[in-house]
Amino acid sequence: MNEQDLKRAFEDVVVASSPPPAMDPGRALDLARKARSKRRSSIVGAVVAVLVVGVGLGSAFALNPKGTQEYLTGAGPSSSSNAGMPDTQWGDKWPVGQSDRTATSGPQADRGTQLLNLAKASVPAGYDTPDLNYKDPTMYGGMLRAQAQISTNKGQVPEVWQYTAYVPVRKGDKVGRLMAQVSMPNPKDPADPCALAKRFQGMNDAECKIIEVAGKQVGVASPASPERGSGTWASYRAANGWTVTIMQEAEYPYGGYPALDAQPFLSPELAALAADPKFLLGS
Repeated sequence: MNEQDLKRAFEDVVVASSPPPAMDPGRALDLARKARSKRRSSIVGAVVAVLVVGVGLGSAFALNPKGTQEYLTGAGPSSSSNAGMPDTQWGDKWPVGQSDRTATSGPQADRGTQLLNLAKASVPAGYDTPDLNYKDPTMYGGMLRAQAQISTNKGQVPEVWQYTAYVPVRKGDKVGRLMAQVSMPNPKDPADPCALAKRFQGMNDAECKIIEVAGKQVGVASPASPERGSGTWASYRAANGWTVTIMQEAEYPYGGYPALDAQPFLSPELAALAADPKFLLGS
């Protein structure tokens, strides 16, 4: 009941209760008392209703401030379903501000940069991570780069973002590559560490072994033949469903620089790096 309804109800009560019959003062007094009681009941009822709604909204706001705000303003909900991650607002096909799957600014792009910095800080002593340019003329941009992209389509639940960092690893004049790939929980990801590792870059025929790191199982894999490459990678699926793959290569593909004499990490070290909780990006 709003202010106009209260006013109208009050006027109806006044009209209905007057004028009192002149020939019966007792009945007139009785009618007046009933009208006043009815009016008070209407006003009290309206106030109680307002208080109940207010308390309900207050409780809802305390439990879910964003959802309550959307209810009051009519705003549509976001599609993010991952705790600790920023909500994604969608346009017609892509997240707002994007022209394709890749985020070039905003919180998701920031997490790609965060992953890049973590990967740079993880290289062993004796190596540096310079921002080099490709010598191959068919390539463009820098070799030190990060990417954040949406793997799922609009309306799909859960929403899955994937973050990738590419880091040149240099020792002397020789350059290799460290690549880190982190993904939000994806129902399609297998729980078995080697099955997860073999899905990386579609290398289902990769050779894989499981290495245990502080009670965590990590799949460490390499191509079955030199024709498929010479890198080594470790894949780990955390208890919350997030996945991490760290790959090392003695040569940076298309970089044009001499290859490292050896890969920077031994297999157990690479497995420990993949299982490091810092790569879960605050999930």
